[in-house]
Amino acid sequence: MYAILQVLKLRLRLMLQDRVFLLLLLAFPFVFVFILNATQSFEKQSVIPVAVADEDGSDYSRLIVDRFADKEGIRVLRVSRDEAYKLTESFKVEAAFVIKAGLKDAILEEDTDDTVEMLKNPGSLSYGILGEMLGSEVMRLSANAGAANSAEQIYRLYGLTSPASGSLWEKVWKYTDSQWEPKPLMTIDYKEMAGGGVQTVNRLTSVSNAALTGIGMLLVFILMFVTLHSRWLLEERDNGTLKRMMSVPGMLWKFYAGNIAALGLLSLFLVGVCAVLARLLFGASLVFHPLQYALLGAYIFAVIGLGMLFSAVFKTGRQLETGAPLLALLTGFIGGCFWPFLPLTGPVRTFSLCTPQGWTLAGMKPLVAGDYQFLDIFQIMLVLLGFGTVLFLYSFYHIRRQAIS
Repeated sequence: MYAILQVLKLRLRLMLQDRVFLLLLLAFPFVFVFILNATQSFEKQSVIPVAVADEDGSDYSRLIVDRFADKEGIRVLRVSRDEAYKLTESFKVEAAFVIKAGLKDAILEEDTDDTVEMLKNPGSLSYGILGEMLGSEVMRLSANAGAANSAEQIYRLYGLTSPASGSLWEKVWKYTDSQWEPKPLMTIDYKEMAGGGVQTVNRLTSVSNAALTGIGMLLVFILMFVTLHSRWLLEERDNGTLKRMMSVPGMLWKFYAGNIAALGLLSLFLVGVCAVLARLLFGASLVFHPLQYALLGAYIFAVIGLGMLFSAVFKTGRQLETGAPLLALLTGFIGGCFWPFLPLTGPVRTFSLCTPQGWTLAGMKPLVAGDYQFLDIFQIMLVLLGFGTVLFLYSFYHIRRQAIS
């Protein structure tokens, strides 16, 4: 262990003595955060556009739409079904709802299944909350009708006399509906992660695409940084250091592990600096969840293994310097780093999961949206750790064989 720490300290000292490298290392987080804020604002939208198509046209459906439109934080566009589809496909609304014909009859019969169709654009992160908001208005009317139906059944069952004035059904319906005012029977507390912990927010806001875009850009940069700085392996091989280490039992793997640890520490340092700058300069949480840091740590482990593989396969430092950026950009495109807010399906998703970026983003999206299962994230981390371990073992075997020959 002592030998590994000594190699780690030596490699860090050599890297930090390079003034150009040190300048770029410190400048990148500032440039990264400023460009990200300029192109993809960290500010959340004040209102969320939503389209609603009312095909029922009844007083019930109109009441649902009116109440939905009164919700704070959303702007409702009343359109036809075709317009709802077009607005959703063109990313002009977060989601769209089509209220199907027969909604009122379904509510009166207390069978509201398959009465509202929801559409969402591929980049929507708040469609779940929007669905709950509209669904609560449907359930409100359904509860009113259910209470009124039950009251009439009880009166008939026990032979009770109905009120002298007005309809029993309407009286019960209005009384039940009044119980939702001034405060609904059920409310949703919206919370968000901030620098001081979890905070309650008073209005519905959509998740900024800057978070996902920033993470995607960060993944590409980390891979480029790691692969370019894996050239130490080629340098030590060319000057005969690896061959000389074979004369000391166990020294080669300690040297190998120490250099890997140095790359890992510098990569984690970059992630931390970017997150801190986003918080200090713009009050934004680029990386806010502990599982995000764990996932990024697993990703860094995987890409260092990839960098070691490149260094073992490429014959010269020039080949590595030319090929590494191209491979980083290629795997970034395949993994979805340049459009991380869009869902990947079919063959595209399969190809993306052939890259560590694709797996990392598959875990980041639910974490950013706040809709995740710990087991799913843990499995993704295991995949990344397994990917890196296999590459480390193969590249070390390849390096050792080269040193012997």
